[in-house]
Amino acid sequence: MNKGYKAFCAAVITVGLIMGVIGCGGGGGDDDMVLAKVGGDKILARDLNEIFDYNNNVFASFNEELESRKAILDSLIIQQLFIQEAYEKHIDDHEEVNRIVLAGWDQFLLDVLYQREINDKVDVTEDEIREFYDNMAEKVCVSHILVPNEDTARMILDSLKNGANFEKLAVKYSIDPSAQKRQGSIGCFSWGGMDMAFAENVFKLNPGEISEPFKTKYGWHIARMDDRMPNDERQSYDRMHDDIAKVVMSFKRNELLENYSKSLRDKYPIRIETDVCDYLMHRRETMYPPQLLAQVPKNDFDIAQLDRDEKEMVIASWDGGQMTLGEYLLDSKKININFRPNFDDYDSIGAVVFSLKAPDILSKEARTLGLEDDPLFKRKIKKFRELAMADIMENDSLPFPDPPDEGELRQYYESHLNEFVKPPSIHIFEIMMSDLAAAKQARKRVHSFESFKQVAMELTERPQRRSSGGDLGYIEQRYYPDLYRAADKLAVGDIGGPFPITGKYSLIYVADKMAEEVKDFLVVKEEIRRNLEKERRQNAIADWIEQRKKEVDVEIYQDNLRATIDRNKYAPVDTASNG
Repeated sequence: MNKGYKAFCAAVITVGLIMGVIGCGGGGGDDDMVLAKVGGDKILARDLNEIFDYNNNVFASFNEELESRKAILDSLIIQQLFIQEAYEKHIDDHEEVNRIVLAGWDQFLLDVLYQREINDKVDVTEDEIREFYDNMAEKVCVSHILVPNEDTARMILDSLKNGANFEKLAVKYSIDPSAQKRQGSIGCFSWGGMDMAFAENVFKLNPGEISEPFKTKYGWHIARMDDRMPNDERQSYDRMHDDIAKVVMSFKRNELLENYSKSLRDKYPIRIETDVCDYLMHRRETMYPPQLLAQVPKNDFDIAQLDRDEKEMVIASWDGGQMTLGEYLLDSKKININFRPNFDDYDSIGAVVFSLKAPDILSKEARTLGLEDDPLFKRKIKKFRELAMADIMENDSLPFPDPPDEGELRQYYESHLNEFVKPPSIHIFEIMMSDLAAAKQARKRVHSFESFKQVAMELTERPQRRSSGGDLGYIEQRYYPDLYRAADKLAVGDIGGPFPITGKYSLIYVADKMAEEVKDFLVVKEEIRRNLEKERRQNAIADWIEQRKKEVDVEIYQDNLRATIDRNKYAPVDTASNG
């Protein structure tokens, strides 16, 4: 199993997640269509689509989507005004801009590599969408036992054939993190709701049937079909078409990622220094007595036991880089210990090193492919540089308004006293229970504050409150409306209930009540100062934008903006209204 697969994929798509505003995607239609002109600069459909698609919002109508696109376009126009001013002030030559761009350089290389090697090669056909839809006709309920190797899987299968209990074996052997809690059950799902390699093996089973051992990227599985039924969540083909296309695209993209990972493993083989691994195993043997050594995992080692020279020993190398023992011990902690290889499992250590160092290997591959000369990379870097310039322009180069003085702070406080009212609150201790009869029995045991706290420590279904005897602290009506209203009817020192509260039942002890009060000026003074400074800053920026728009010719092409929307998603009546 490729233990580094998930980490590798994460490394490849890092920038696509972080820098969505300058991502690879784009909406349908003509990406080069001009939506607006800001002076001599153009804002294209791709600029808007990249942000719009990244947000992945759903709209009820054509006009609702149009309003969202208008808001994005307006933000792009304002951004371009800042960029133009930044160029005029020569902020593009600032050392800080160069530093920011250099810090993001490799991430954008990975983004373009992902686009060229994965996204550009993914295609979904109508036949594939139809086949996927047909496979969604049924829903299956499945249990499985996940183990690291085939030998263990076959041993478990033999035990099952001899009458062993599936659930008990799942708890004992499965490395699925949920196995202890769910005894191997992974619930019910339809086609597409699970890893495809797993689904292909389980969907052909009949209820009650147990599979032969099969392998996925997660390990070796033995699956049992618990039930299968019609999928009542499947809608019409036309309604589900676009969503299925996205799912199929995602699965094909993941398959390409896995194959690409394997190809890079062949191109950049990881050389493991076996003598360093053996040295680490020897250190383990000298650190623990034999009876304790048998209990210490062979895939874990306390790095604090190594001196500086030992940490600097090279455990792995490849064409273009290396990894020290100290790095490996620290970075491999990110991997679940059940999937972390033993120190004498050299091949698996190589897979882990590859995954941990994937960003470095991918950056080297991107440079080898000449992606720094790719037009997409140049466009991304240019846009990133301009975003950094705009940010500096907005936050550092515009004049700041004068801060409010003491008199202005006091005046604001006195004219906005309603903003600084602390609402009434009640100090409550609570015993929450799901069963009404049990709650009534608990009420009979409560005769004092001390007995209330004792019962709360035993029975309350807010486990985080048990150690404090059910103490909820001072609560306000806006946060706990039902609980507050029930407690408000009681006097301080009273015990009441059980009251029906959000589907459960609560016994209440009222420890204290605090009336509404206005916060003192000195308490809220700094809050007022921050709010006024923020408001003045926002007003100054808004004034600058308004003035800049008067100085720069801004033209918006409304018809082109409307053309960026797929009209087929909405009823024709929507598109006929003004926008």
